Amino acid sequence: MRSLPPPSDTQASVFALCLGATADPGLHARLAGIAANLAGAGVTYQLNAVAASLHLVPRVQSVGAVAKTELIGLYETHLSKTDGAARAVYDRIRNAAPNNRCPLCGVGNVAHCDHHLPKSRYPDLAVLPINLVPACHFCNDKKRAKYPTSAGQQTFHPYFDEHLLKDPWVRATLNSGPPPVLVFDTDPPSAWSAQDGERVRRHFDACGLAITFTTNANDELPVVRDRLILQESRGGTAAVQQFLNDERDIHSTRPNSWQYATYRTLAADAWFVGGGYRTIP
Repeated sequence: MRSLPPPSDTQASVFALCLGATADPGLHARLAGIAANLAGAGVTYQLNAVAASLHLVPRVQSVGAVAKTELIGLYETHLSKTDGAARAVYDRIRNAAPNNRCPLCGVGNVAHCDHHLPKSRYPDLAVLPINLVPACHFCNDKKRAKYPTSAGQQTFHPYFDEHLLKDPWVRATLNSGPPPVLVFDTDPPSAWSAQDGERVRRHFDACGLAITFTTNANDELPVVRDRLILQESRGGTAAVQQFLNDERDIHSTRPNSWQYATYRTLAADAWFVGGGYRTIP
């Protein structure tokens, strides 16, 4: 997971682009009539996102005389469509993740803009920039239309939840096998609130991070084995331990990455350090 600065585009500017490109006179008039409602929904979202209470944002089926399908149509016709009037906004949001890394997992390449609160339940937020987050195919597909019905069900929001990334809560466990394998789950700090602990567990499950992290870490193990055999030939067990410590520390700036969790676990496992790595196929 990685935090991002919120988009610079505003709700008002995006809505104006969508409204200006709406050719149907009747729909244009009805959309213009709910401009204040949509602006208010954006303010409510911002306030609740800052307060970690997005579960309190009301779900709607329509706004005034504008139906849910028409609100979603603003996004699909003018924002996400390749030649849409607001497509440049979509591209700016999608391309905002450094090195194209998905902020929801930190592993996959960004391919979409994900609605943090799904447009199927919150169509009034369909074109709200701070509700759009860069995401990879896997996270976007796993998360789908999940939404929070309680404070603890709020998944990690890259624009507002940097505090959830400061302490390590992703846990890797080494199973000696044979063959040795790593499995991942969550272990929030005991000092955390119950709500934050539930939130990171929800995010871990909603985005399928157990699959993503386990796949990447176990794919890395044969490379680790070869490196450690080389280190052992140079300086014995002490060199093996130092290498694992160094790799752990290198990744400590991202304490909830699969890399940090992996090397933190391997460096602390006496069996692995003492030669267990040689059993990796």
